[in-house]
Amino acid sequence: MNKNDTWVKILLIGAILMLIAQIGNFPILLVLSFPVVMVSWMTLGALRRNKVGKGLKFSLISLYIIWTVGFLAMILIDDTVFKGTVLGFVPGTAIMVYGVWILPYIFGTLVYGIRFDEDYLDEDDIKKFEKEIGHETELH
Repeated sequence: MNKNDTWVKILLIGAILMLIAQIGNFPILLVLSFPVVMVSWMTLGALRRNKVGKGLKFSLISLYIIWTVGFLAMILIDDTVFKGTVLGFVPGTAIMVYGVWILPYIFGTLVYGIRFDEDYLDEDDIKKFEKEIGHETELH
């Protein structure tokens, strides 16, 4: 079995658990299955030559941790204890905006941009592309 098959199975199991969580109204199960679905889906897209680059591994693991901790904090926070606001938002919304939305940008999108040449498109890929289209590009 190749890595794609394994990640597709993980994705399927995570999606089934998400469905069960939604139908059965199990928020903890949803919080734990959502990051599994997203990271396995992203891993399938990131697999290149049957492996994931170092920067992408760091990014995917970071995203998994951010989403799991952020969503758990959102559903487990006691709103009766924290009655104020955090930078203009009630605590749950502040966790969503400043944690679950902004941190993935830093650890996902930014790492993607910085590590693009090493993890996604290298010189060999560009040469192969140029050979297939029949002329050189301005990419290198």
